[in-house]
Amino acid sequence: SVTASALNSLDSDSSETINAGGITTITGSLADVNSAYASAGISGLGDEAVTLTDTSVSAATLNTLDGNTTGSVNAGTVTTLAGSSADLTATYASAGITGLGNEAVTLTDTSLTVTTLNTLNSNTTGTVDASKVTTLTGSVEEANTMYSTAGISGGGDEAITINNTSVAASALNTLDGSTTGKIDASKLTKITGTGTDA
Repeated sequence: SVTASALNSLDSDSSETINAGGITTITGSLADVNSAYASAGISGLGDEAVTLTDTSVSAATLNTLDGNTTGSVNAGTVTTLAGSSADLTATYASAGITGLGNEAVTLTDTSLTVTTLNTLNSNTTGTVDASKVTTLTGSVEEANTMYSTAGISGGGDEAITINNTSVAASALNTLDGSTTGKIDASKLTKITGTGTDA
């Protein structure tokens, strides 16, 4: 077992290749651990268990680390995770990354499907900051679920393109009341409802 910073220090102090093949556990910051894996002066790595000490990381960098070892990456100290929906989805889907599920998430996307946002929200009990999102695409039902579900913040002014061909007027009115952005309902061919809803 070794800390990544100690391994990197040893690497910088030596002109010889360091054989780290006997190491089974590495502990340290995401930057230090990835530096150790990226070093041409360190050999024998690739199957170690890694325990991170960071509280805030990017999903892309975490995924890079996950690809550097076949061992498990314990990210239990992480309280904030940031990145694109694609990177975040890959992070949560990885069997090699453990300890996640209660961190706050900050999305960097400006355009998303509602399904993707709802799925990301289901992956953590922390708040998902979607304030950078300006355009959403999905069904009226999915969008209404998104706005009514606790855990997603920063919404309320997105433009939404709905892909329904048929929808209840009441559901469409609910969605209209959830965002100040424009709702593109051009795919609709049928709206059902009675009274003031229609």
